Amino acid sequence: MTTASRQWVSWAALVVVVVGTLVVGALRDGLQSDADRSREIKETVQCPVCNGQNVLESNAPVATIIREEIDRRIADGWTDAQIRGLLSETYGEFVLLTPSASGVTSLVWILPIAGLALGTAGLGIVFARWRETATVEGPSEEDRRLVAEARALARVS
Repeated sequence: MTTASRQWVSWAALVVVVVGTLVVGALRDGLQSDADRSREIKETVQCPVCNGQNVLESNAPVATIIREEIDRRIADGWTDAQIRGLLSETYGEFVLLTPSASGVTSLVWILPIAGLALGTAGLGIVFARWRETATVEGPSEEDRRLVAEARALARVS
């Protein structure tokens, strides 16, 4: 197997691992228990009267009401998006600690991924250029002379 084909096999294996990890992660999110969903929603909803605290950690009366409302809506079969929409309509969009995936706020999700992809591509290009310019030099005349001297000394001993 040539060096180039081994490199392609390595890259293909890396892609398979990354895609597999993403798929497993996506499937796992779909199999959350109601308690896990409740906790996740409560962690990502800000208490309307607290300064930067989510409703899971807040002791404010309104946070207690919101926690109970979240649990009740999950028990009634509401989706996470429906619950977040209700809370956003009731208390204002500022209570949602995770930005929506539409409009200008979608940039919060897109820019880091695009930056990571561009950075990875840039590193790939740089490494490829380094590999092309790297030359393996043979031994110098000085190296050959030193080896010849060492061999001669080894024969004498």
